[in-house]
Amino acid sequence: MDNNNLHRVFVYGTLKSGGDIRGLNQFEGATIVGKAKTNYPDYNMLDLGAFPGVTKDGEKYIQGEVWEVTDEVMEQLDAIEGYPHFYNREQTQTTQGKAWMYYLEAEHYKDLDIAINTRNSDFIEEVDDTYIWTNASYY
Repeated sequence: MDNNNLHRVFVYGTLKSGGDIRGLNQFEGATIVGKAKTNYPDYNMLDLGAFPGVTKDGEKYIQGEVWEVTDEVMEQLDAIEGYPHFYNREQTQTTQGKAWMYYLEAEHYKDLDIAINTRNSDFIEEVDDTYIWTNASYY
């Protein structure tokens, strides 16, 4: 792979390794860098049913993985995440360096009429001020 065509992406939900539906480990052109956590506690995690969403209006860290992906995989991720119409993305600092992270803009999650209380989620765990999405099989 040509290094000019690689992007680092921080994933925190169903795209993590072992995701039954669409884990990045199933993508050709994606290589795991390692487990990671956001460097700053600026986030909140929402349970959207089959997958999580992250907003930038919280006070918690997010745990996930950093992957290196090709241009082609990045385009596929943009399509999966509905970028830029559902999720937006920006580069964020993680324990594995700077990486793209998909997040929900305030107007999107408010339109979804979802309670932000993560304590009611079976899939979001909070450990040491860090939100962790546990991939679960839905079938």
